[in-house]
Amino acid sequence: MFRTQAAFCQSVIDLHCDSVKFLSEGVDLLARNKAGHVDLPRLRAGGVGVQVFAAFVSASLPADRAFSTALALLDRIDAFAESSAYLVSARTAAECREAIASGKTGILRSVENGSAIEDSLANLEALSRRGVRILTLVHSRHTAWAASCTDYSVFSFGKPSGEPSFRGGGLSAFGKDVVAAMNSLGMIIDLSHAAEIAFWDVINLSKRPVIASHSCAYSLCAAARNLKDEQIKALAGAGGLVGVCFFPAFLSEAYRLAFESDCGDIFSEISFIEKKYTGSPALHAEYSRLDSRLASRLSRVRVPLSAVADHIDYIVSLGGEDCVALGSDFDGVFSLPEGMGGCDVYPAIEKELKKRGYSEKSLAKIFRENFLRVLAEHDGPAP
Repeated sequence: MFRTQAAFCQSVIDLHCDSVKFLSEGVDLLARNKAGHVDLPRLRAGGVGVQVFAAFVSASLPADRAFSTALALLDRIDAFAESSAYLVSARTAAECREAIASGKTGILRSVENGSAIEDSLANLEALSRRGVRILTLVHSRHTAWAASCTDYSVFSFGKPSGEPSFRGGGLSAFGKDVVAAMNSLGMIIDLSHAAEIAFWDVINLSKRPVIASHSCAYSLCAAARNLKDEQIKALAGAGGLVGVCFFPAFLSEAYRLAFESDCGDIFSEISFIEKKYTGSPALHAEYSRLDSRLASRLSRVRVPLSAVADHIDYIVSLGGEDCVALGSDFDGVFSLPEGMGGCDVYPAIEKELKKRGYSEKSLAKIFRENFLRVLAEHDGPAP
């Protein structure tokens, strides 16, 4: 029998995993999934009180299929949440606390990539009614209304400009409407994957705290998705937070450089696979082959688990202990730090942070309370 969360000092809320891809392939996550990072045995062994499942909508998907794809993935997440007495659907901060208190794992829904709304506020509202509490505004490529940190083409609100820089800000007029609508609906804005110029647009517009659900500190590792010092300070000042990601290319500068040197444009490879195999039973196998190939190329670069704590330390030094959380990106990455196999790792992270002098109160904030505060601020009436 698995250990329950009650066996640990801290129950955990993880702000981001991509494990729905396994659910879509019919993999049973109630049993140990050797091919992935998240499953029920390890959720319980790791003391995970709430796991955010992201319905990831690929940037390479035809635009008119994005919304229906998001809904289909949410159906998979719903079915998983209802598949065991040890799991429960969670939407509000109160429901998350109830799940943790009962020794279950709450499943909270997010959608990754604003393309899912197909440029429609009605679709955004439909996702909110569907139980989605977090929307990552953009992913690997610009949408028509928000700029991505990893798309180096010019962002000009859907119009080619030929200029070597962003034009008109990081959000279009419609993008600003999305921010206002999410504030009104009580949906948390997630800025991981957003270009810096879009980040600042949102910070200046949002009336509620925002998050970067799976990012790290740029000063320690200069990955495009990581946040610069002033961004971290701004998030903290607005009551938001950073969910520290576990992908070595966002934790270690040495790994990042090797990754960029040896792995080329990973998003182009992923896009090719998705365009060729989406809807095919071969899709998962192609993903697995890509993951194995990338991991093999970078196996010489070792990143210790303590790198996660290094980023937590650094973010705390800039914004205080109220602006840090955990955002693993489990099952969305092809490698993890040494000693980390999946979502049963949290006791080891807790042990590392205790060695660095973090109190139980501080650990509770980082592991769950900071996110519960942000979620509770979105449970109330619109500002």
